[in-house]
Amino acid sequence: MSIALLLRRGACLLGTAALLAACASPAGIQPGESGSAVTTRLGRPTLERPLPGGGQRLIYSSQPMGQYAWITDVGPDGKVIGTTQALTSERFRMLDSGHWDTERLLFEFGPPAEITRVGLKGEQIVWGYRFREDGVWNSLMYVYVTDKGVVTRYHPGPDPLMEPRFQLGM
Repeated sequence: MSIALLLRRGACLLGTAALLAACASPAGIQPGESGSAVTTRLGRPTLERPLPGGGQRLIYSSQPMGQYAWITDVGPDGKVIGTTQALTSERFRMLDSGHWDTERLLFEFGPPAEITRVGLKGEQIVWGYRFREDGVWNSLMYVYVTDKGVVTRYHPGPDPLMEPRFQLGM
């Protein structure tokens, strides 16, 4: 078998796999679809949280290495209300208003890619979310949390795992 034929077959297999993966993407979930159909198609969510007023929030996250987390809200009637991409620059701006704690972070963004500690202004915990800043740049959103779980500040920065200039030995 020729190398060209092998390459074409490999490309065809990769294309088919990509199409199948797209079919199972949370982005394709439609309002009114049953919540059970969503979990049948996508599997168990990374995290589930109750919605105020009844229903469930299903969070499908690609963290720790991916840059996406999809939120699907299912109403008390078992039907999908809507689906949104949680890890966007616009949604992170929600951190500017209201009281934020770790439970609200989980509810709005899902689990972080990493949790670290820094010694700035006393020891603080930092939740890092991998995302595409403004839909373009490989970034981490750093969310600073006190030992009592209260968010104090946040800022984006380059994702060292995605940027060759930050990798050791380069």
